[in-house]
Amino acid sequence: MYKALKFIFCNINCHYFCSQLQFSALPTPRTSRDSVSLRQANKLDRQKRIVANASRLFSSIGFEKTAIELVAERSDVSPATIYNNFENKTGLLLAVLIEEGAGVQQIGKRIIAQRQKRDAHIIYRLLDLYVDHPMEFMNKSCWRQALAASIASSNEKFSLEYQNVEKKLQRQLVELIHCLYEEQVFLSEVDPQSLGEVIWNNVAQMFTDFISDNEMSLESAKDTINKQTRALMTLALRPD
Repeated sequence: MYKALKFIFCNINCHYFCSQLQFSALPTPRTSRDSVSLRQANKLDRQKRIVANASRLFSSIGFEKTAIELVAERSDVSPATIYNNFENKTGLLLAVLIEEGAGVQQIGKRIIAQRQKRDAHIIYRLLDLYVDHPMEFMNKSCWRQALAASIASSNEKFSLEYQNVEKKLQRQLVELIHCLYEEQVFLSEVDPQSLGEVIWNNVAQMFTDFISDNEMSLESAKDTINKQTRALMTLALRPD
């Protein structure tokens, strides 16, 4: 009888152990939160792919010749997906601008983080970035379309997002000038906020002039911006 009970007990333990192994080997059920996160990640990845392909097409063949269907084909999505995400081609163009502006801001952060204390030349590096980087994404014709769209577009969501990117870049420059002022780079009577805003407004206007004039080269525009900025800086800097 003792042997029989021992056999039964061992069998029970064996079955329990095996069932536990089988249970632990089962995949962990995916929660609804995980599913939502995965869908969001896939959506963002898809949007980035669409924007990247649209940017290449806008730059290579122009805004007018770039059809939604062509962008969809290059991005391996349906045209309906693009319309659902960006509403129309103008919204897609503004999305390209937003992506470009965010990229500029991140590069600007790295430049500022690596700067030497009291080095005013960092301002010229930022201004070169603000003018150079946009032209890596789109040509002059596309930029004319883009700036017009940012003002007149009925796509309020992307228009506001683009304007917000512009404000962030302006803030980046102004905050740098505030830092330099605190490091006593500028004369005490200089208003760093106004100085930063004037420099930014001049760069923005010169960039508009540059894309409006097919004859003006990028190097010529940058040279003019640097000369105008240097004139302002000469008045604002403390004497060595």
